[in-house]
Amino acid sequence: MKERPLIQISDLHHTYLRGTPLAVTALRGVNMTIYKGEAVGIIGRTGAGKSTLVQYFNGLLRPTQPGRVIVDGQDMSDPHLDVRSIRQKVGLVFQHPEQQLFERLVGDDIAFGPKQLGMEPAARRERVRWAMEMVGLDFEAFKDRFTFSLSGGEMRKVALAGVLALRPEVLVLDESTSGIDPRGRRELLERLLRLHQDHGVTLVFVSSNMEDVAELVERVYVMYEGRVVMSGTTREIFARPAELRRYGLGVPQVTEVAHTLAARGIRLHRTPLTVAEGVEEIWRTLNS
Repeated sequence: MKERPLIQISDLHHTYLRGTPLAVTALRGVNMTIYKGEAVGIIGRTGAGKSTLVQYFNGLLRPTQPGRVIVDGQDMSDPHLDVRSIRQKVGLVFQHPEQQLFERLVGDDIAFGPKQLGMEPAARRERVRWAMEMVGLDFEAFKDRFTFSLSGGEMRKVALAGVLALRPEVLVLDESTSGIDPRGRRELLERLLRLHQDHGVTLVFVSSNMEDVAELVERVYVMYEGRVVMSGTTREIFARPAELRRYGLGVPQVTEVAHTLAARGIRLHRTPLTVAEGVEEIWRTLNS
């Protein structure tokens, strides 16, 4: 018997300012399935509907137009639904971290969620310490820092720690690596992989950075003008560069190099998705 989906989206539509002259359609019959323990990517150009879609995952948006959203077996259109329990299970980290921080001190901001759950101060402190450790922030050095004094990368870590402090089963990241320097991006990806592989956190990764998608996720949904237009494993999706280009997207640079070599008659044993795979495949080809 196949496992029940953790998140099931069926024929979901969304129109902003519906019924007015300013109406804008963001989602047009989206279908999507995410299972427990997966790492799933959602890619698409700006305006494809990605950010609107993921707000349905934890109840920031609730279905009022055609379509169904089922999260952990619960119908998100149910007026009696305990949305707080859903938001504890499904954590959402926005693209702009400064919009997610509202306490003066870092420690207080990260502790906000556990405090709302009624955790005792000692347990809250340990939960905050754990969350900060997960994102690479030293507890003693940062707990009493003012949030407005943080760098952009530090704000992003605090925002992520605030979500992790609730110990969510699903972590949804909306363009969370954009605007971070290469070293910070690498560190964040490694920590997300650790959360996924070592702690079993289900990841939903929204990004326009194909290198990040290739390194982090196992399956990909491609969105275009409010619809899902492609879906499959990461390797399957990036094996179709011409189709991706039609939707304004590309493939990781190393994958593009492999496709260029193939067009010139030099075929690698396997199309690489990451630089490490590229080095390995080129070495195998040269020595075969």
